[in-house]
Parts: sequence; C-alpha cells; structure tokens
Amino acid sequence: MAGKIKVAKSSGSDVVLACLQSIGGVFPSDHGFLRRIAYVESKDGTDSGTYRAGYHGGIWQVDKIGFQSTKDTASHPGLKKKFEAIKSSLSIDWATVEWEDLDKPLYSAIAARLFLTNIPSAIPSGLAEQAAYWKKHYNSSSGAGSESKFIDDVKVLEK
Repeated sequence: MAGKIKVAKSSGSDVVLACLQSIGGVFPSDHGFLRRIAYVESKDGTDSGTYRAGYHGGIWQVDKIGFQSTKDTASHPGLKKKFEAIKSSLSIDWATVEWEDLDKPLYSAIAARLFLTNIPSAIPSGLAEQAAYWKKHYNSSSGAGSESKFIDDVKVLEK
C-alpha cells in the first residue's frame, strides 16, 4: 500500500491511512482531523469529483491558493522546519513541489497538513469543534460544505 500513496489518482481508505501513517512523524497529533477531512472532502478520493479536469487538490481537496500558502515561508517562517522534516523523513523537497503533484495522495496529505500548520489556532479535538474549525479555516465561506455536513459525514466514516 505504501507505494500507492505516491501514485497519482490513487484512492481509498487504505491509501488515506497509509498517508497519515507516513506523515505522522513529521506533524503533531491533529486529533484525527486530517482523516476526517479526507472523507468529508472526497470520500477518501472515491468521489467522482476528486480528480476532475484542471483541479489538482487531490484527496484532501487543497485549492491552489491554499497550496501556495504552504510554500510561503516569508509569511509563515515555521514552514522551513517542516520542509526540513519532510525532506528528512519522506525524501520530498517541498520547495520544488507543484500543485499538480497533489494528485498523488501523499502530497495532498502533506499540503493539507502544512496548510493547517499555518493557522494560528490549534486544531480542536471534539467533533463539533472540528466541524466549526473546518468550515472557518478549510472549507471557508465560499465552500459548499456546512458544519452539519461535516458532522454527518464523520458519523458515517466512524460507524
């Protein structure tokens, strides 16, 4: 399974879990938030809109502007340490990654987690709080999702 996480357009819960395991040593605990985002945003990449033409956000549906923020070390100097950890742990030079690379699940996971790293407020642990955090910081006011959709999807995921 580990090989599929670097294969463009791979999908499924096994791929998502392998990605999360791979990046676990680079990032602090997110209380299962990234796992939940993968399911809410793309049903672990199995939703037909995940790998649509012209969009490269991958399983975690990281928009281009969000991806660009993961490379903005001027605004987010803490990213430099994360880049070093990613290179050391995963042999990926994040400074050279392009948005199109996010079609590979591992890269989409890293981008999503780096994006969340840039948010000053900590990731909450509770489901309702995560739903609010996701809507405010990840899905945003322009996104089609709602806090109740996040909660409903997570309940399906965690059955």
